Amino acid sequence: MNIVGLQMEGESEKSYVVLNPPVKFQYGLIEYFRNIIHSKEMMMQFVKRDFRIKYRGSVLGYLWSLLGPILHCMVYYTLIVLIRGGGYARQPLWLFGGIILFQFFRETLEGGMRSLISNQGLIKRIYFPREIFATSNMISKLIFLMFATVPLFPLLYYYGFEINYNQLYVFPAIFGLSILALGMGFLLSCAHTTYADVGLFMKYLLTFLFFLSPILWTLDNIPEEWLEMYLAINPVAVFLTMFRYGLDGTTLPIGAIIMARAFVTSILILIMGISVFKKFEGSVIRHI
Repeated sequence: MNIVGLQMEGESEKSYVVLNPPVKFQYGLIEYFRNIIHSKEMMMQFVKRDFRIKYRGSVLGYLWSLLGPILHCMVYYTLIVLIRGGGYARQPLWLFGGIILFQFFRETLEGGMRSLISNQGLIKRIYFPREIFATSNMISKLIFLMFATVPLFPLLYYYGFEINYNQLYVFPAIFGLSILALGMGFLLSCAHTTYADVGLFMKYLLTFLFFLSPILWTLDNIPEEWLEMYLAINPVAVFLTMFRYGLDGTTLPIGAIIMARAFVTSILILIMGISVFKKFEGSVIRHI
């Protein structure tokens, strides 16, 4: 934990003020929201900073928020459709939607996990609530996600879509994936600060999760008797399905109980992640 010594006038002994004492596990969430509310202006400055540095030195700048997912989609579309000779209905639309949403999930999680290491210069100079790093990272990635969705509109126009209540699933899907990524980022942040192996392992685990989730394929590929178990252990797949089917108003192949279970899982991971971060953040600062 960070300790600052203060010399009291007229006294020979020093008294010490603990700047960020460990927060009891059950109070972590309360402390988190209190700090976020009090530091919202500073957090917005970090969001602006993320925008300035993301494409620094790039000629195209923010256009890469559009071009990156498009090129990524073209690579997988070539591999799956042109080379293998197979695919599924509306594949470019659903493939692009799945790629940009999983990219948002991955960047939010990795940014949260690396939040202490990436901002060690600031942490060593001045004290402020460190949870604003991961939270501001999530907000900036949400804004980049909004930019990345622009190419979806011509695809929707080309394939046609029906406006109905199924489109309402798009925003809950983004929200659910946001809190899941933020919670996992907080949960891994202190461990990654101490052990770099955590980040190396997560790099491969997230790649595995990409191929394990319905991005390059649909839920029809999973046997019906295994589908519920698969969705129970992979909430990312639930939110991806809600987002992709919600784009064009197609009826979802999953029920309300499965979606509710994914949200509950994500909320519990967020609460656990914040509580672990607030309890151990002070003790891991010495490793940076």
